[in-house]
Amino acid sequence: MKNYIALFLAILFFCSCTDTKTLEELERVRLALSEFETKQNQEAKTKKFIEDYLKDLSGADWKSKIRKYLQPNPEAFLKEHAAFRASFPNYTFTIKHITIDGNEAIAWLEINANYAKTYDYDQGFEVVRGIEAKDQPISWQESWYFNAVDGKFGDKWDMLKDNYKILTDLKVEGVPSGYVEN
Repeated sequence: MKNYIALFLAILFFCSCTDTKTLEELERVRLALSEFETKQNQEAKTKKFIEDYLKDLSGADWKSKIRKYLQPNPEAFLKEHAAFRASFPNYTFTIKHITIDGNEAIAWLEINANYAKTYDYDQGFEVVRGIEAKDQPISWQESWYFNAVDGKFGDKWDMLKDNYKILTDLKVEGVPSGYVEN
């Protein structure tokens, strides 16, 4: 019992000697640290999401693996990507850079492929639609902006692709000459 009374008196003494302003500052620091850790964890999940998605997308069994990343009813995307893969069966990509803020990210990719089959699907990779495929090697860069929500692509999505480089590599007439890649 003496120990409990001594502990109670020590706590009472500590509380009476502690500046409440210092306790408020300490609580603000704890809250800020907690928010920072939460954001760091979210960013790690977002980074893993895009790395896993791209790994699964590039595999031979991509169609069965990428469904888990897509919102309900992914059939339109799967058809479009199947047409893309038929035209560019050996495509590979390199992640040049990823910038992540919470669950939003921008990924900069470099794509290399051979244009093996004429792309004639009515959606998707319109820049090459109708251009005759002659197994030409091509490369281009893409930037993706997206968000990841619960392990799937969220409602934010945009993409920018270097169509000029694609048309130049395919030697399409009417594309100005003199393209210099830095």
